[in-house]
Amino acid sequence: MRFDSIVISKTIEKLLKGEDYREEVINAINLEFLDFTLDFFRQILEAKLNDESINLDWYKAYFINNVNIEPSEAAIFAGMNKKTIANIYGSATKEIVLNVANANIDYLESLLDSLGDSCENIGINLKISYKEISVELNLNESLLVINALATKKIALRGGAWSSIGKRVEKPLMLVLCQKCGVKKDFINSEVFKKNGELDFDREVDFKLYNFNKSKEYRIEVKLMGKGNPESADAVIARDTDIFIADTLSIQNKNQLKSLGIEYLELKNNQNCIGDFRVILEKLGIPHKQVPDTIG
Repeated sequence: MRFDSIVISKTIEKLLKGEDYREEVINAINLEFLDFTLDFFRQILEAKLNDESINLDWYKAYFINNVNIEPSEAAIFAGMNKKTIANIYGSATKEIVLNVANANIDYLESLLDSLGDSCENIGINLKISYKEISVELNLNESLLVINALATKKIALRGGAWSSIGKRVEKPLMLVLCQKCGVKKDFINSEVFKKNGELDFDREVDFKLYNFNKSKEYRIEVKLMGKGNPESADAVIARDTDIFIADTLSIQNKNQLKSLGIEYLELKNNQNCIGDFRVILEKLGIPHKQVPDTIG
């Protein structure tokens, strides 16, 4: 899931005010999901009006084996997530995704048929209308659509929480440095490439330098939940000097202190800028006093 610049800016603003940023992510997820749902319904309406099939062949033709549908979307329509397919099969090429999507839709069709035989008294019929035009989906079709929507929501949620941190890390640090008056000469925000010779990624998110650039300070940013063990592992593996996190547990803080790593916890901290200035002062990173303005 991709976040636009407005969501990124609002997320950073909330983080630096010590507020919970998750509301921005949830709002973005809901907006994209609703857009997907309305477009899906529009496509269903169009497909049903142009196909008289009494089984699910129309669904397969329009949503699984349609050259105009991306394989990742075809997987969603079949009730599968492309990432899940990659995890199971070790790859997510177009051929693999479409093969799995077709196999899963066939499985769901047989499952729905057996369900219909045992649930004769249950009826679910989705009716989709646009102006004077409407189509009605039977039980099997309705359940298939509901399953696809559920799969899409899960995929959006998973993608959103994993990508928001990556999208916010560097912009957050750039704003922090701007608010603290750190000159560009002492900032390195380029994309650091992973060393392929190592078994782990030692590259950090951001780097700062002292007044004569004789010392490089490596900075790691994590928008994680309290107690996330991955945080400490990343800090140790990447030889971090400064750790910026949304929330830190007591254990996290004790680990960082024992390693001699400076840290800044953002959540419920109304003095994020001031606390970062203290770290800059302690490490001899040049900066100047600027008015505290967030937003």
